[in-house]
Amino acid sequence: IDNRTLVRRILMVAGYNLLEAVNATEALEILEDTKPDLILMDINMPDMDGITATEKIKKIIPFAQIIILSVQNDPNYMRRAMMAGARDFLTKPFSVDDLLLAVQQGLERRRLSLEAKRAQAAEAESRRLAEEKSRLEELDRAKRQFIRLVTHELQAPVSAIENYLKLILDRYVDP
Repeated sequence: IDNRTLVRRILMVAGYNLLEAVNATEALEILEDTKPDLILMDINMPDMDGITATEKIKKIIPFAQIIILSVQNDPNYMRRAMMAGARDFLTKPFSVDDLLLAVQQGLERRRLSLEAKRAQAAEAESRRLAEEKSRLEELDRAKRQFIRLVTHELQAPVSAIENYLKLILDRYVDP
């Protein structure tokens, strides 16, 4: 059994839904249409190395959780992969528990990332609503001030008209 088949079986038994690609080019095409929560990929693919693929994936899905699987145990290579945007690096051979733990942690990071993004959006909406409320309160103050001014300005002429009408009705003055 090849590594991809083994990883697929482990994750399917664990209850995960999977999309699968045979190479990086196919994976990038799939990513254009779907935005998976987590990406597992081998560092050595037939058409592209994992670091280049990671950089391209990050352009499509900036918050992608990428776990790289590799036989290479070179710290410099791992550092380059992480700098490219990988979130984890599993060295082959790895245990089922190691794989499942890395996947669970990656999905938890994705969940927290989405939660933080929603919180930021909620904060931005809250700020927008506070600004809108402030603007509406200012308009309400201007309206009330205008009504007070109009009421004050109209009060004297209306009172004068009312008094003249009383004089006419009470026959103190000729119509």
